[in-house]
Amino acid sequence: MSISAAPARQRTRNMSLLTAAQTLYQCCISVDLTLTGIVGLTLAPSPALATIPFALISIGSWLTTYPASAFMRRHGRRAGFTLGSLAAVVGGLISVLAVTLQSFPLFCAGVACIGVFQAFAGYYRYTAADISPADQRARAISTVLSGGILAAVAGPFLATAVKDVLPVVFAGSYALVTALGLASTAVVALMTVDHVEKAQEQAVPSGTPRTLKEIARQPIFLAGVAGAGAGYFTMTLAMTAAPLAVSGSGHSVHEAATVIQWHMVGMYATAFISGRLAARIGAAQTVLAGVVVNAAGALIALSGSSHIHFMIALALIGVGWNLMFVAGTTLLASSYLPHERSVTQGVSEMFTLGASALGALTAGPLLSATGWSAVNAFLLVPLAVSAVFAVLHLVKK
Repeated sequence: MSISAAPARQRTRNMSLLTAAQTLYQCCISVDLTLTGIVGLTLAPSPALATIPFALISIGSWLTTYPASAFMRRHGRRAGFTLGSLAAVVGGLISVLAVTLQSFPLFCAGVACIGVFQAFAGYYRYTAADISPADQRARAISTVLSGGILAAVAGPFLATAVKDVLPVVFAGSYALVTALGLASTAVVALMTVDHVEKAQEQAVPSGTPRTLKEIARQPIFLAGVAGAGAGYFTMTLAMTAAPLAVSGSGHSVHEAATVIQWHMVGMYATAFISGRLAARIGAAQTVLAGVVVNAAGALIALSGSSHIHFMIALALIGVGWNLMFVAGTTLLASSYLPHERSVTQGVSEMFTLGASALGALTAGPLLSATGWSAVNAFLLVPLAVSAVFAVLHLVKK
């Protein structure tokens, strides 16, 4: 569905700010992704509860994402992005206090705030798509996500490098989260995306409003939700379980951080090609490519538990996530008109982040009950579901 795009100069400026905001967000959340499972294990009253803080990032995102969309519909993207950044500031401060007091409930509250940040930051990519011409949406989405590559390299390193700068171990890591949240607040304050979106809504006649049911029944919407959701479920389940599985296989905390680092490199370095690939071969075909890469990662994880097995498997799952996420978002961004974006994006994000939360919640119990091999075998199920919806969309085009 065609919508008018922002003037080139304004679009370029906003794209640069969105990419910078994405970089700060990813660097911030990479600290939690790297350390929260390990810190949770040290603070939890039972090993079975160790992944609860990690899961609360996804749960907090899922609970916040639709209200975040509604808030931004009423008050604007910039106000919403500012609120999300401030949630990171608060979450970092609470986490510092939690590790200082050795309080598991307080730690859970702190990382849940990062979930709120994630919910608002999830709309960076939609904003990039919405201010771009239809034939440039995939590239715009992948450009914003490419901001995560610096965070992928620096985030896990910084998380461990500053863990001892304060008297209590890991307090420095979560203080870094606060600093990154403050920097993000400054960046999003410079955005002018609200003016662009208002102009688009005025330029495109709204016509007879479609119901959410009508929008959601479109094969393109279903393929997009399934692609982004299955990609996120697969990635979150593997990422949540991996640090514990690495430690359980006799590897060090540093090696566990390296596995997550390569996973995040796979997630965000792929952004340099995923948008171009989706534009060249089609978004649905790119979702299918992501399914294949994810499945390859799961199969490698099934073949051994050495450090190199973990690194390659998680890197491939990161690549697969990016392909499915960028292509799925591209499909979703083509399923609505400007005046339908708030509700449609909010609902699609609920499905995507709900899948992420389910993956995070499933990881601990599934790993504890069945082991790392069963976790990876289970990943093949949602990937197959996504492939079915992508094929159905291609058949009905």
